[in-house]
Parts: sequence; C-alpha cells; structure tokens
Amino acid sequence: MQFIKADGVPLVITIFAVIMGLGGTAIGISALADPTSAVNFVDGADDLATSWAGRNLGLGIAMLFAVAMRQAGAYAAAFAGAICRELSDVLVEFNAAFFVIMLIEIVCLAICVRAVFAQSSQRAL
Repeated sequence: MQFIKADGVPLVITIFAVIMGLGGTAIGISALADPTSAVNFVDGADDLATSWAGRNLGLGIAMLFAVAMRQAGAYAAAFAGAICRELSDVLVEFNAAFFVIMLIEIVCLAICVRAVFAQSSQRAL
C-alpha cells in the first residue's frame, strides 16, 4: 500500500480514509437513488434525505480524492469536512458511534495538519 500513502500520513489513516470515502460515496448514492434508505428517514422528508445523501456523497468523494492526490493538505481538508458532518449528527442526536468516529477524524486531522506544517517547514529550508 506504499504506492498510495501520502508523505507524513500514516498508512492506517490512508486505509481509514479509503473506508470513509467508499462508505460515504455508497451511502450517498444509495440515498440519492432512494431517499427512504437514508438513516432515520421520516415520512415526507424526501428533500431532507436527498440533502443528507448529497452531503455524504460529496464528502466521500472528497476523501477519495484526497487519497488519490496523496497530499497531507488534501487529507486535512477532507477530514475537516468530515468532522463538520459528524458534528452536526452528534448535535442533532447524540450517538456514541458518531461521536467515536468524530474523535477518530479529529485525531486524523491533527496528524495531517502536523504533516502539512512539517512539509512546509522542510521546503522553507
């Protein structure tokens, strides 16, 4: 898997990003095709479910794009967006699973931001 790993980003974060990207993309496509398949769907909330699907699809694609770019900055941007997605889910309905995923994403974001600063300081020398 070294061929896909970004400088300064541990392989475990790359694997997590691929899983998050594929999962978000699949969930988004599924809910766009059938809004009633959205998590916690409420009858009559098709527009809300479609918005939810687009949010997941967009962040899934952003995460996969970050992996493909192999740049720590792209990972940081994708994880920042994913954290905002999870934060809104945690605020609306506190769910331990959403909270744990958000904590993992925060750790991943911190590691990626540290890699960005390390790379920029190396270039400055």
